[in-house]
Amino acid sequence: MTTPAPLIPARPTLNRATAWVVSPHDLVAQAVAEALLSCGAPVEFHAWEELDVDSPELPDAPGPGHVLVIFDGVDRPEVVEAVSRFVALAQVRVAVVTSEPHALLWGSLLQGSAVDVVTLTTSVGQLAQMVERFVAGEALMDAERRRALRADWAAALDKRHHLVAQMRGLSRQQLRVLELLASGRRVPEVAAVMGIADGTVRSHVKTLRSKLGARTQLEAVAMLRQVHEVGADTEAEPATDLVPRPRSPRTGAFGGLGAPLGSGA
Repeated sequence: MTTPAPLIPARPTLNRATAWVVSPHDLVAQAVAEALLSCGAPVEFHAWEELDVDSPELPDAPGPGHVLVIFDGVDRPEVVEAVSRFVALAQVRVAVVTSEPHALLWGSLLQGSAVDVVTLTTSVGQLAQMVERFVAGEALMDAERRRALRADWAAALDKRHHLVAQMRGLSRQQLRVLELLASGRRVPEVAAVMGIADGTVRSHVKTLRSKLGARTQLEAVAMLRQVHEVGADTEAEPATDLVPRPRSPRTGAFGGLGAPLGSGA
């Protein structure tokens, strides 16, 4: 019986530093690693789980001087937090290659020089050249870009703190209504879930919009999402968990987010 070929690219045998290629989506990282290896770039594919710093030991963890390359098209606070913990533990340099045009979340990691953020779409050949430069110790971000991205993140974080304070001014019922609306439910659904009348839901929406300074229901929902879209720094208020995190959009008989969030309000 023929043994199938391994899916993970063979690790380079050259006596030089290599860069890990990881992604929350392992198939993406694997495909990128294979493409870069075909260009002769010094890379290795590694599973995202290997960034789990809660483990007593990191298998085959790179020592100081090694490079970790992140490919992630959907930047999320939990991804940034995972990378931050890994950088602190393994003392590696990280190149974040993202399709997010602003990459705002990564600003929290730009205080030092361990992390570079690349948001340009490049060819495999250009990416391979970038990896070579990065492994050689060159910076991929100029000082001005680093300062600008960090400043934008700080401003967004200040706005987030303001939003958290506003959200805490809502009653539990109003927060629950807003959370349910953010999950894609219409007013009649919210009323059914909470066991109240449609008119009561609309009254809550009117009041919470006034408290938040939101012109529309959609804007109020967006404000709730923004609370959780900007990564908090280590000194962020510890009680932000009092603000509910928007749940994943529902699907089913009511169509989820396919229906306008403002309908029925």
